[in-house]
Amino acid sequence: MSGKSVLNFNNISMYSLVMDLLHRAWIVIIVVCLSIMGEYTLLKQDYVPQYTSSSIYVVTPRQSSNYVFTNRRFAESVISVFQNLMNTEIMNTRIQKELHKSTMDAIMGVQLIEGTNLMKITVTSSDPVESYKTIGIIMDNYNELSEYLNSDAVFDELKAPVVATMPDNSLAPQNRSLMMGLIAGLIAIVLIILFSVFRTTIKSESMIEEELEANLLGTILHETKNKTLKAKLAQQVKALLITSPIISTQFVESINNIRIKMEYEHERHPSRNVYMLTSVCENEGKSTVALNVALSFAREGKKVILIDSDMRKPAIYKMLDLPKSEVVDLVNLFEGRCGLDEVMYHDSGTGLHLILSSKGHSNTNVYMKSGAMADLLRKCRMMADYVIVDTPPMALVSDAEALLDRVDYTVLVIRQDFSYKKDVENCLNLMNDSNTKMLGCVLNDYRVLRMNMKRKMTLLSNQEGKAVEIYENE
Repeated sequence: MSGKSVLNFNNISMYSLVMDLLHRAWIVIIVVCLSIMGEYTLLKQDYVPQYTSSSIYVVTPRQSSNYVFTNRRFAESVISVFQNLMNTEIMNTRIQKELHKSTMDAIMGVQLIEGTNLMKITVTSSDPVESYKTIGIIMDNYNELSEYLNSDAVFDELKAPVVATMPDNSLAPQNRSLMMGLIAGLIAIVLIILFSVFRTTIKSESMIEEELEANLLGTILHETKNKTLKAKLAQQVKALLITSPIISTQFVESINNIRIKMEYEHERHPSRNVYMLTSVCENEGKSTVALNVALSFAREGKKVILIDSDMRKPAIYKMLDLPKSEVVDLVNLFEGRCGLDEVMYHDSGTGLHLILSSKGHSNTNVYMKSGAMADLLRKCRMMADYVIVDTPPMALVSDAEALLDRVDYTVLVIRQDFSYKKDVENCLNLMNDSNTKMLGCVLNDYRVLRMNMKRKMTLLSNQEGKAVEIYENE
């Protein structure tokens, strides 16, 4: 298989993106909450409130001419000198002494209110009482330090200072904290999207055909097993079977399309009729696909033998709801305790001939390699039109690998967004290196967003003749 680029936009599944975001929404929520709390804590730690007290004085010459213009020009000259006085070391020393402080952290300012002869004194510090007292100290020391000013200046208090009750730089952590939480949440969402996009699982049909360079035998859309809340609680439906009256048409048609392609291959080579269905990992739905394909053949009047060779975790008898007491375990045949006619179970309801396991066994690879298994497949090949073999996952045990050279065709069931590409490639390489023919891959449990559902349903609802035509063109 040729190497492909890490990112192919044609292989991005919007459904997988949405599901990843929904399944990991708790991560986004935690990141947002932690960011909000962290930002709020930092703001509180670094926050130093600043309180400002101010007073307004009318500045006039002692011998006032009552001319507004003259008083304004006089106030401008006085305020300039007053500002210099406030910044002198002697004034700062007086203020520190009165406040009983060793350092001066207050910011003092004086300004002329534009167009008037009004002087505004402001003092800002972290202590509102200190700001208030500083103004009084400045004015109390004015007379003693007045030699620095025009002696003719008179200051009449117009607005007395008051103790500030609210800081000038009111802390508003809500907005900043929420903004930080929003940014962190967006970053978390972007990271989840990147994780989803670059996660090399099989997400789409095009990925099978382009990235894996394998034949897509069929696509099975997601089917809800229990469609009502009552059914979900009671777990009424144990398996998705095309014989069920509540199963959807799209599910039945997708199985029929796979069966048609397998049937067409058999028609080209009538002597080859043993199909092995396997998967990379557990829970990919290979047993469900194998059983439904067998049922589809049986409904067409074909004699089908279904062999459950997944002897470690047998599932077929559970899916058909068969009593365990009626199942003769396949191990008995391999160990020579019974014959094929005793092991084979005919299910009159479905028309299937079944060779099953009823309990888990270890070291089953020995049985798969044995002459008894080869003899079983040889006899079944002659007894039935089609032989379907369900095997354990290839990535877990070597049972399926041991059967590769003993079957005619292999089909790999891949659940959407489940198995990693490199693991699927390893399984495909094993199949392609064997003497069996790799028939193709089945993309199982395929989910799409609603906007694409109509197109998929149309594809899966093709007439059987059309499905054969598609296969021939491939």
